[in-house]
Amino acid sequence: MNIATVASETVWKDVGKNIEQTEHHVQEVLRLFPNTQVILFPEISLAGFVVDKSNQDIAQFIDGDAVAEIKRIAKQYHVALICGMVEKNDRDKPFNTQFVISKDGELLAKYRKNHLFTEGTEPEVFTPGQELVTFELEGWKCGLSTCFDIRFPRLFEAYKKAGVECMFAGFNWVEGRNKPAIMEHLVKARAHENQYFFAAVDRTGSDPNTSYYGTNIIANPYAEDIAKHEGIYGYSEITKDDIVALRKSLPLEGSFKKEYEIV
Repeated sequence: MNIATVASETVWKDVGKNIEQTEHHVQEVLRLFPNTQVILFPEISLAGFVVDKSNQDIAQFIDGDAVAEIKRIAKQYHVALICGMVEKNDRDKPFNTQFVISKDGELLAKYRKNHLFTEGTEPEVFTPGQELVTFELEGWKCGLSTCFDIRFPRLFEAYKKAGVECMFAGFNWVEGRNKPAIMEHLVKARAHENQYFFAAVDRTGSDPNTSYYGTNIIANPYAEDIAKHEGIYGYSEITKDDIVALRKSLPLEGSFKKEYEIV
């Protein structure tokens, strides 16, 4: 599978302009890496990390106009797209949602962020997701997570147990002490300890609340960043050879425990 990541700078609260930028980035990725099969964008790439009640103003249903436009782009350029949105629902608070569109313009999966960022106000204005999701893409079993989820290893263990071979995650990794290195180390750790590939991308630039780093990583099961980097774009052609080799030499399936006890 041939993966590209885009550390794009999101236009604050402007879904229309972010859709235009998405199409521009798709064109650039395919110019730089013509064999790309899937392109990963950052968390809430269609709106920005809006963590106050105005997120309701930019929320859309998953079957709304924004997703319809991403479907059009995916089908037009014959490439799968993973984007992020503020998803409207029938509750007071929307979901922070990542969604996957196939190269044929079909919705393959949606994932609602399970772990909302407790250092900020995200838990006050978003509804947490309760489920994990897997999907098939180019012959691979894939899973989704979002940003702060990376700090909760059991989530990624659940994907391992489900047979996932490649994880995708969008980030809005807010500024802080040693944050780029922390993101990189955690992504690589999740990839190695669960013996799968992990593509992750943070946005660039800033918004009215904070700044971001634009970190993008495609980690193999040996915790190596195998991406080729061209500015804000990353790219790698991955095969299942490393998964097969590592799982054979270091089998883990029989060692997982549901809980641990301290006595």
